[in-house]
Amino acid sequence: MNPIDSDDPSAVRVQPLTAEAFAPFGEVIRLGDEARRVRAQGAFERRPEAAEPRLWVATLLRAVTLPLAVTTMERHPLSAQTFIPLNGRPYLVVVCGAAADGAPDPSTLRAFEAAPDQGVTYAMGVWHHGLAALDAPARFVVCMSFSGQDDDVFVPLARPITLLPMEGA
Repeated sequence: MNPIDSDDPSAVRVQPLTAEAFAPFGEVIRLGDEARRVRAQGAFERRPEAAEPRLWVATLLRAVTLPLAVTTMERHPLSAQTFIPLNGRPYLVVVCGAAADGAPDPSTLRAFEAAPDQGVTYAMGVWHHGLAALDAPARFVVCMSFSGQDDDVFVPLARPITLLPMEGA
């Protein structure tokens, strides 16, 4: 199914997060498995200059609702970034590819609803929207490496992209 809404080309319908659909952008970490250890394979992907690993807890005091306007994308060119939900809340995962000039390419934007038992690792340099919890406040463990400069790149989109709820939601 095409995530672009046929009635509005500046709107994208949210899809369920699957490992296959997210693979071009990073890794889905399945937390609900019975395995004693669940590995986040790409969590420590980094360039040599991003030598300082950091782990923190991010608290989102406000949840978002759909429809939601996406106006800015971000990326971390020197390190992957991993999010592990702590309190069983669904959240949005919004990603896109890069245009020829390296800027975000809104025509490739994909939006996913992550289940409470799914974490994600954005691969190094992947354009993504900031963390957004759905329906209620949420907390996440975040893992990323830093260089002390040029670790975060934020770019406003020329036109907002509207995220629409999943079909049938």
